[in-house]
Amino acid sequence: MSATAEKGPARARAFRRILVGYDGSKAAQDALRAAVALAEEIDGDVRVLLVARPPAHVETPEELASAASAERDNLSQGLEALLRPGLGGAPETRVVFADDPARAIAEHAEMHGFDLVVVGRHGREQATHRGIGQTLGSLVRHHSCPVLVV
Repeated sequence: MSATAEKGPARARAFRRILVGYDGSKAAQDALRAAVALAEEIDGDVRVLLVARPPAHVETPEELASAASAERDNLSQGLEALLRPGLGGAPETRVVFADDPARAIAEHAEMHGFDLVVVGRHGREQATHRGIGQTLGSLVRHHSCPVLVV
């Protein structure tokens, strides 16, 4: 059987490393739940990436590291509360500061060898939160690995 003709679990095995673009919104929470459920089915690994706008008040690398640590702490607490009801422990998280969230997610996924990127879709009526909703179209069009939109 050729690689293109694989079915079911054999094909799903290609998605072992899953990156979730997370911004704390309901759409992102749904995306995270879907990624965790998929990872549990295929024995995969989920990582969470928060892309935040660079803080205006930061002047030194130490201040930037401190701001990233504070964002990561806030994100981790939210993830633990979200995942506690039956979805296992919170996945490893990383915070990246960038003006273009789509590019940052794509670059992070490619640099670290992720097989799948999972993001939530914000509806038109929803206000975007930290940029993920604004960047979905760009991410889907320009990213080289598959993007699952929840």
